[in-house]
Amino acid sequence: MAPYAAVLRPLLVCGPIALASAPGSLGAQQSVPAASPLPAAARGAEAYAPVLDGLRHLAVRREPGATVKSLTLHRDVIAFQLDDGQLYTTTPVAGRMIAAVFVGHGSVSFTPPLAIERRELQRVLGDTAVHAPITGAAFVFTDTTWAELARQVSVGAAGAADEASGMLSTTLDRLVDDRRVLQPTLITALMNQDTNGFFYAHVKRERGEDLMFVVDPANEEQIRLLRRGQLEGQKIQIVSQFKATRAPPDSAAAAEVRDPLKIGAYRIDATIAKGLGFSASATVDLTARRGDVRWVRFELLSELKVDSVRAEGGGPLTFARTDKSDDLWVRFDPPLQAGATRALRVLYHGDLIEFGSIINNIQRHWPIRARDAVRTRPDEWVYVKDPTTWFPRYNVLEPVDVDLTFHTPKRYAFASVGRLIESHIEGDVETSHWHTVVPADQVCFSLGQFEEFKITDPRIPPVTVHVNSEAHRRLDEFLIAVRDQLDAWELAGRLLSQRDPQQAVGADVANSLAFFSRVYGRPLFDRYYATETPFSEGEAFPGLIYLSVWTFQTASDSGYDEIFRAHEMAHQWWGIGVEPAGYRDWWLSEGFAEFSGLWYMQLILKDNEKFFRHLRHWRREIRGRRDDAAPIGIGWRAAQLNFRDYTLTTYHKGAWVLQMLRNLMLDFRTMKEDAFAAMMQDFYQEYKGRRASTEDFQKVVERHVGMNMNWFFDQWVRGTAIPKYVFAWHAEPAQNGHYTLQLRVRQSDVPNGFLMPVPVKIVFADSAMQAFLRVNVSGAVTEGKVDVPAEPKVVEFNPLESVLAEVKTEGWE
Repeated sequence: MAPYAAVLRPLLVCGPIALASAPGSLGAQQSVPAASPLPAAARGAEAYAPVLDGLRHLAVRREPGATVKSLTLHRDVIAFQLDDGQLYTTTPVAGRMIAAVFVGHGSVSFTPPLAIERRELQRVLGDTAVHAPITGAAFVFTDTTWAELARQVSVGAAGAADEASGMLSTTLDRLVDDRRVLQPTLITALMNQDTNGFFYAHVKRERGEDLMFVVDPANEEQIRLLRRGQLEGQKIQIVSQFKATRAPPDSAAAAEVRDPLKIGAYRIDATIAKGLGFSASATVDLTARRGDVRWVRFELLSELKVDSVRAEGGGPLTFARTDKSDDLWVRFDPPLQAGATRALRVLYHGDLIEFGSIINNIQRHWPIRARDAVRTRPDEWVYVKDPTTWFPRYNVLEPVDVDLTFHTPKRYAFASVGRLIESHIEGDVETSHWHTVVPADQVCFSLGQFEEFKITDPRIPPVTVHVNSEAHRRLDEFLIAVRDQLDAWELAGRLLSQRDPQQAVGADVANSLAFFSRVYGRPLFDRYYATETPFSEGEAFPGLIYLSVWTFQTASDSGYDEIFRAHEMAHQWWGIGVEPAGYRDWWLSEGFAEFSGLWYMQLILKDNEKFFRHLRHWRREIRGRRDDAAPIGIGWRAAQLNFRDYTLTTYHKGAWVLQMLRNLMLDFRTMKEDAFAAMMQDFYQEYKGRRASTEDFQKVVERHVGMNMNWFFDQWVRGTAIPKYVFAWHAEPAQNGHYTLQLRVRQSDVPNGFLMPVPVKIVFADSAMQAFLRVNVSGAVTEGKVDVPAEPKVVEFNPLESVLAEVKTEGWE
């Protein structure tokens, strides 16, 4: 492949808590609920609501209390020094002492072990570590913290509790909202009477905002530093997070805490009635990984009401839900023991399918006069409210086999993930049976008043595009009717639908499917559906992609729509074929899909101009946020302060990383990128059907480039620096018609040790010859000389947008 042929001619050349305090035994002198495990037969709460209410109304008690002198408490890299003050007990929850409040003088320290987390701490809080005096702390725990405290502090009344009560109230505000506990491991331990190692501390610093420290064994990264959320409706924000340093994070015990159940398969039978009422039964096969599993939490859209939960072949099971919460708690009685298997059946119904209207949305956002709004009937769209929790999911669902049967009104076109096994119509109802081709964790469907546009192409499996032509016609009528008002916002012309949108959309869907099949590998599925939804974004599921209505409605010359369609198709490889191992690796899905859309734009649509235009636009935005945006390596956490930063890093910078690797591996003699394509295909083939991390991808890159690539991934994935280069050159005659070309590069805006090989393109004065070389730029100034066979006419630094950097030129001095 030679993607740059339109740009260049052929070339000529180349745990436990430690405490120390005054003696005494609070536990021996007062009647205080202990944190020790209960007998197995007595474990587990009888109901959910009393436990939640007990936590919501947790209160400080003056007695028993304790005077604290020089008490030290450690949790992994978190250290609390309580120098002088009072320790207050609290009311028990589920028969257990789970909290204590300190008021007085002390300090807290916290130093992340990972460089990326130290930089993130610097970015958010202004320092690479926390070393701060404190005036109070509230501790909430489900481990042995209270028993250890009770043995090692002096006993007595703690005095006035007003300040401690205020401290506890602030803590609960960050820990519990109106509907649920924000730390699932805490409530799970209380429901099951586990001592699962959960620890939470809310500290009040003498200067600066309050901070929260968490040890959560159920999380793959057990240590967290939190602060109050900075966005509307955001309770908390993760400042730093990483794996525990003092315990094996991947031990079998840790895995059992994270996931006490293993899910085997789902069987879902769903009915969508004529009026779009939804009802379903979902049967899930599960196996207990450990013993004494009584209460288990699932997630189910809060608008869906649970009718019953029962063990298949057995009696009904107790379950609990709270209003406006997605949590569904199920109680096993007797508790599941290690290795026990069950088939759990949930019957539920509710408002899952929604009608939508783009016309109504326009009217809500722009002041269009009522007399214009009634000139046309609203467009009608049908969509699934939540494609994630429309069935009861256990935690983050591991890929499993899913069997789906749907009963839908025959007037709606319907598509689901999986292979269509059988379908038939009886009266006004169509019944279709689907089964996932490979284990899946992204499961959804689509339906609507669609016309079907079917594509058959020998290069690819069959593709069906669903288009709501009637809704587009009504939308056009409306836009024409109010065109005089919309012109003020320059909307009318852009919003009027393109002619034969199914042709344009279908072409990109089919051509990108064929292209990715060639460069990445054979597609996973034997049929694909692309359906429009009344939103501005897209989404991908196995064999099914949602595309925004606007990519059908409008036609722009920016190339965005073509990239968008190919991006969603690329998720069949990146995100579905190869899944990110964790949240830090999400760029392996979104960044790879964004680059794939760009690559498709350049190679298949043969539009270098738009290809480079998008790269340059993203470069300007990324560099503009270089001092504020997070690195790629913290994944979705980048969205906690600014969702635009998440898009810039995960999507656009992620795509830029692949563009840099592509040009780093480009053969400058032939302008072929076979090495890069082979590396991408190798990565896909090795991890197809599996989860892959950034480290896994780095190993594949290293195998293909033949060198250690830590420097590259540290700079571009785990770092945020975007260099600025100021380039100068000068040529002088040498012997035999040759010239000595002198080069100088000034580098700034990067840390010491930042290194990048940057291409240089040389165009000669007396011929059509061109040459390339690479300059390893490091330090403040890089200088060098090279012998060239003729007089240089133009010397271009960083051609082909090879490095994400700002480039300026200056005269030779």
